[in-house]
Amino acid sequence: MDTISKFDFDLRSDILAPASDIVASAIAAAARRPGEFLWREDPIERALEHRVCEILGKSAAALFPTCTAANIAGLVALGARERALVLEDMCHLMTVEMAGLDWLSSPQVLSYSQQGGALDLTKCLGQSDAIFCLENTHNRRGGTVLNAQQTNAIAQQAKERGWSVFLDGSRLWNASVASGDSPAALASPVDLVSVSFNKGLGAPNGAALAGDERTIKSAVEAWRLLGGICRPSHVLAAGALAVLDDISLLGKDHALAQEAAAAVALLPGYSVTNPQTNIVLISGDKLGLDGAELCASLGRAGLGCLAFGPRHVRLVFHRGISADSAPMIADIFRKIASRERDD
Repeated sequence: MDTISKFDFDLRSDILAPASDIVASAIAAAARRPGEFLWREDPIERALEHRVCEILGKSAAALFPTCTAANIAGLVALGARERALVLEDMCHLMTVEMAGLDWLSSPQVLSYSQQGGALDLTKCLGQSDAIFCLENTHNRRGGTVLNAQQTNAIAQQAKERGWSVFLDGSRLWNASVASGDSPAALASPVDLVSVSFNKGLGAPNGAALAGDERTIKSAVEAWRLLGGICRPSHVLAAGALAVLDDISLLGKDHALAQEAAAAVALLPGYSVTNPQTNIVLISGDKLGLDGAELCASLGRAGLGCLAFGPRHVRLVFHRGISADSAPMIADIFRKIASRERDD
């Protein structure tokens, strides 16, 4: 039975991207056979680890249930209990995942500012030992991309200080498609990288952590102690492995995001970011609507999105949104603007 969304266009997140027929078939085939008893022993999971290593250019990888799990386990493995964390002031680790990290390790946290490749480490210059964290693409900045050259330059600044470098690559696949740089080129400057299989790609769930063998083993052990291991793992791994053939298709989501953003930008009353990937941030300030009010109005009109900070809503395009939907999405914004002006 098909799931019925309460929205005509559900753009709350790309985790809502539906599985392709190939992915669904791979999951069904895996579910029809027994899995292995031990974590990281199933042949499908082993194949996934090997493929992730090939794509990201790392020597070891492990499957995790979510990217948050991979991030937390990875940072603990890098020494978050003893070392400072240097986080960009608007990154997902800082704004969403910090509570879990703080509960586990109570790290010292230092923040830095970043706009594209420009980096301000003024607040962190006295720190001799730290884990420096990047996010690519950057969620709260509207899916912005660091290309391989920028990533290498930023990571080099951290490594010159003797810091480890961690990359939250939940949407690294989008960054690769948008920049034209391979995932390996984007991941090579960092010590440890997380990636998601359900954001945009259409796996029901799952993420991976990739780096050197010692650190990956430490991250796996940290997550095992928290009871977070998935076994049998073959069904989760099968969906994740199958979606890796669809990375290039993310370009269609980027194109649709650009088309919709351009259409809404033509309407009076809205300020719209120019999307680099599949995320569009829109403000209704000129209509007198804050982010929560605009989000509620859009929801009532059939468009699901998230209020993003005090001023904006976030729209995330994915394979579940039809390629011809941009005019219809823009029309929803047009009707809201017209109603607000009439009021």
